Amino acid sequence: MQETLAALRSGVDVVTATKSHVLSNWRELEQAAAEGDSRIRISGATGAALPTADLARVALNGMGCTAVRACPNGTSMFVLDQLAAGIGLDAAVLEAQRRGIAEADPSADLSGKDAATKVRLIAGLLWDWDVARIAVEAEPIDQRAPALALAAARQGLRLRAVARASLERPMVVTVRLEAVAPTDPLFHVAGPEKAMVFSCPEAGDLTVQGGRSSPAGAALAMLKDVLNLLGLSGVGFQ
Repeated sequence: MQETLAALRSGVDVVTATKSHVLSNWRELEQAAAEGDSRIRISGATGAALPTADLARVALNGMGCTAVRACPNGTSMFVLDQLAAGIGLDAAVLEAQRRGIAEADPSADLSGKDAATKVRLIAGLLWDWDVARIAVEAEPIDQRAPALALAAARQGLRLRAVARASLERPMVVTVRLEAVAPTDPLFHVAGPEKAMVFSCPEAGDLTVQGGRSSPAGAALAMLKDVLNLLGLSGVGFQ
């Protein structure tokens, strides 16, 4: 953390996929970047290959985004789809680990902590919230989830761990297990892919989806951030 602060204060741009120090030191990092006229990019921490940070930071400027709904955790998406197919929770988690989707310790994924973290970071980019102070209310994927997933499937729905943030409820991020209908963009995402829906009253809902969870996806996100920081030269559509 001290090395990151020193780099920013010295005018060195920083690209990171580490969530912990960004979460706990959001304002301090922001101040250090201001002192050094430097930049921070966190795509790898907000959805890996899914370009949610770019949307929040740049593409949605002036669009008046008022809320975010997301399934930003590939492990939870995969596990819930497995549960809907009748596979037990422990077996679903083991399969996610075998495929390289889930980490050796999946507790952050199943508890909703990882999904909440990603949406906290997006809220910070969108609305300048201090992410270190955002409250989290999370419903876990636990032994109740298999029955919920099967019940949703019988009704033609899909159970999703949906993370939300909204200007109507400032400085709060929630994660809830929701049975979503085919008309919902979050219905069509298949684990281990992810999705995020940005609500813009005048423009309508804008959805980005895909970006399956993988080490390669996180690496590509960091490479993209580096290339974007390098900038482009020339004229025309640059």
